[in-house]
Amino acid sequence: MKKTLLKKISSKKKLLEAWGKLNKANKSSFGIDNVSIEDFSANLDDKIYSISKKLRASKYKFSQNRAVLIPKANGKFRPLQVPTISDRLVLKSIAIELESQFFKTIDKSAGLSFAYQKELGVKNAIEKIKEHYDSGNNVVLEADLINFFGEVNKDKLLSTQIFPNLPDDSLNELIISALNQEIGGLDKIKQHEKKYFEGLNTGIPQGNPLSPLLSNIYLSPFDLYLKAKGHLLVRYADDFVIMCKSETECKTAYQDSLDILTKLDLKIHPLEDCDKTKIVDLSKSTFNFLSITFDGKSFYPSKENVERLKSKIRDICNGKIDYNVLTLLKKISNVFDGWVSAFYYTEVERYSKEVDYYINRQLFLALRKYDWKFTPSTKGQLPNKYRNNNESGDCLSDKQRQKSGIEICSELLKAKRTKKNDT
Repeated sequence: MKKTLLKKISSKKKLLEAWGKLNKANKSSFGIDNVSIEDFSANLDDKIYSISKKLRASKYKFSQNRAVLIPKANGKFRPLQVPTISDRLVLKSIAIELESQFFKTIDKSAGLSFAYQKELGVKNAIEKIKEHYDSGNNVVLEADLINFFGEVNKDKLLSTQIFPNLPDDSLNELIISALNQEIGGLDKIKQHEKKYFEGLNTGIPQGNPLSPLLSNIYLSPFDLYLKAKGHLLVRYADDFVIMCKSETECKTAYQDSLDILTKLDLKIHPLEDCDKTKIVDLSKSTFNFLSITFDGKSFYPSKENVERLKSKIRDICNGKIDYNVLTLLKKISNVFDGWVSAFYYTEVERYSKEVDYYINRQLFLALRKYDWKFTPSTKGQLPNKYRNNNESGDCLSDKQRQKSGIEICSELLKAKRTKKNDT
């Protein structure tokens, strides 16, 4: 007898596979129950056995999601709903099965959609933009969807795209429950910031392991419609660009985008506002996509992104969290390594000296708070162009920087590129 979908996702083997694929980079990550990934990993077999048993008896109940606000570059916040580790495990197991069931649907968007897919990412999207640009498409329609995850018609998605295409209905109630979890922890959110969570249960929750896959399924008609119209779409989640040969072609692409998005109950900012949605002629200007700037010749991290990196380093060094020297250095090293890893394939070099000097200055200021003793030979000096107003130019010397364990940008870049070429 053929196994039902519920039997598949609830087997101990599948749950262990899901555990192996969960993002466990942040060991202290936790849900509303305060159980962290590290906590959950203890006695893992017993926990998986218990979850499997509850699922198969149709007694598994999802907990509330923990409300979390992530700061955005514009000063606003992105609301996330963080599930418990147990729920993440179940959701991941469901997501793995749905990925298999909807492989053909997702595959139809190959070359158009680059987010939330195996072996694809920002780098692939950027390479596709360059490919279209090199073919003479140097005018860009740049846009993003307004409140995409909150605006997705969840009921329509499930009733028209998901449930009719599954081999049985054994997961239906579990999926419905998974997408309608209550939001907990709002008492820890400032009163004036609670507005970010208003109406979120009308869409699909950001932070839910099912949401990335469901978003690509929901936007599949958008991808295919624009492809059928002959447009060169490059989409990454709810951000997209359409590469064109002229402004007129961009305006046609904009109207076609509006037509299909209206049918999907989605919106983009009006082109007339010339802010979020705009047409950019790359022979006259640059454009930013996914925190990367393209000037028609080179791709490099956007200036806004570099400033965000500097802000993170400054926050670490300013002691908003009480680090000791070793954890301070480790934290900066991890943040810097992550940034270079994200942009190694772009022309990071144009900012490498600026970032290195910034790290050296912030480290100098931070270590001085720990009563670190500096001598003239262990101090460096910032070039004038990297100094703020009339502040001292004192910073970490090159030798001290080497001892800190935080690699300089050029060496880190070289290592990343060598490693990627080897693989």
